[in-house]
Formats: sequence, C-alpha cells, structure tokens
Amino acid sequence: MTTNNGPILVIGATGNQGGHVARALLDKGWTVHALTRNAASPKAQALKAQGAHLVTGDMADVTTLTQAIKEITGIFSIQNFWDLGLKEEVRLGNHVIQAAINAGNQPHMVYSSGLGAEKRQNVAAIDGKAMIEENSRRSGLPFTVLRPGLFMDDFLGASLPFARPIQKLLDGHRPLVGRLFLATLRAVIPKDSRIPLTTLRDVGRMAVWAFANPKESQGQVFEVIGSSETAETLCALWTEVTGQSIPQIPGMKLGTGLGHPKMGALLRWLGQENIHPDTTLPYHLEPFVEWLSKCSSAAKCSFPSSEVPR
Repeated sequence: MTTNNGPILVIGATGNQGGHVARALLDKGWTVHALTRNAASPKAQALKAQGAHLVTGDMADVTTLTQAIKEITGIFSIQNFWDLGLKEEVRLGNHVIQAAINAGNQPHMVYSSGLGAEKRQNVAAIDGKAMIEENSRRSGLPFTVLRPGLFMDDFLGASLPFARPIQKLLDGHRPLVGRLFLATLRAVIPKDSRIPLTTLRDVGRMAVWAFANPKESQGQVFEVIGSSETAETLCALWTEVTGQSIPQIPGMKLGTGLGHPKMGALLRWLGQENIHPDTTLPYHLEPFVEWLSKCSSAAKCSFPSSEVPR
C-alpha cells in the first residue's frame, strides 16, 4: 500500500458512483476534493460534514477544472450517459483528460467506464466510453479503467436511466422503477444468458485500491463484476428474499425497443455476451444474493410493495 493519501478530486461526488468513491476514500483516511456545481446542495453539504473539501466547478469549464486538478494527485472521473447522451458524455470526459494534461502534474486518473468499452460496439451507452478510453490511452496520463456491470443498486431505483426531464417525473417512484428494471431484464435478455452485476460500494472499494496501489493498477482495466446471473434467477431470488413478485408485463420487450431504444440496444448487446466475474481482482466482490440479503434487512433499504403492479 502506498502512503500517499491524496488529495483525490472526485468528479460526480454528489452522484451514485462518485458519492460511493468519495465516502470510501474518506473512510480510509484519504483527502477528498469533491467537485460539485452546487456546494449548497444537501448532498454536497453531507460530504463536507464527512470531511470532504468542496470544489465548485463543472466539467464543461476546462479552465476551472484545470485549476482544481493542479492541487490534487488523483482523479476519479465519471460521466453519466443517461443524463448526457453520447456526444456530451464524450465531450465532458475528454474535458477531464485535457484539464489533467493542462495541469501538468500527471495525476492518476481512475475512469469508470463500462463493459464492452474495449472497442466501439455500435451501442450508444458503450461507444462514448470506448472513445474516452481511447483518449485516455493517447493522453500519456497514468490511468486505470474500471468497467462495472449493471448495478444491483438500480433494482432499488438508485439511478434512473433516462434523460433528466423524465428522471424528475419518476423521482418519487424509484422503488417501482427498480423492480420494473428487473422485469425488463427478464423480458429482453435471453433466458440462458447471464447478466453481469456489481454494487456501487464495490466500485468505491476498487477505486480506493487503484489509487492506493498505482504500480499494480496503472495502465490496467478491471471488470468489476460481483455476480453473473440469469434474469430468471434474479427475479426468483428477489421474490424469495423480499416477498415481492416481479410482474410479467405483456409487450415489455417490444415496448423497451420502441420506447427506450438506447436501453434496448444495451440490453440486447449484453444478452449476447455472458460476461463472468474476474476471480483475479484484489477484492471478493459482493454477489447478488449476499447484497440482497443484507439490503433487505437494513433499515435504509426497504421494499415497499404498494406500487408493484400485479
């Protein structure tokens, strides 16, 4: 383990992945600079209360971002495709790389990418990440790539894979959206295909490990997968542990393709791959049944049933 404790600039620190990375770093005694557009927001203030230094800025502003990077030794970089779309995801991801180059201090960049991003797949949710990975390799910066699977946390509605206006409409129904995501996987993914899954917590743990172990992590790509399960298995385990059935909705496969083509394209690609956990990772990542059992008994993870279609 290196004795270096940062500071690390966490981009997306008030979001899901960035928030877990920031808290994991803070828990291990690292100095965290949390990039936020609104330092007064409740999420930003919660990070400040936990010991993070708030940095007001935006990935769209390369000049401000460059100044922020001059003060740090590492960067956690994440861009949300579902919020931004492919072009903006790539633009902002490349802004982070350019700002790190401009800063001149060679910070270690840990980039959260996605499965399949070793090349462009003609899938919008993957191809932007492939472009950012390509630019990272060309940049000359020390970098590590994390490629998480689908997030188990999204079955509780942790994130909403839609454009921001739709997210606002659905924000009060996150548990329902999460369970409908399980129903969508069962409808779209082939019956025998295994779905790669991880937890937000494990992305945080892997990011901390990467920063703490630069000799082992720099220049490397890690597929962060804790479980690989069929959709039927996921739904059956969900019902067994939570007591909730996952609805069978007629026309779900067709509806996903027509109503949310970007998600449909991603899931069709995923259904062809059968990606399994990497047993060489430095941590034992949490499998689905373990995560679900823990979450069902934790006060913060309730499973209200009133919104579930029957």
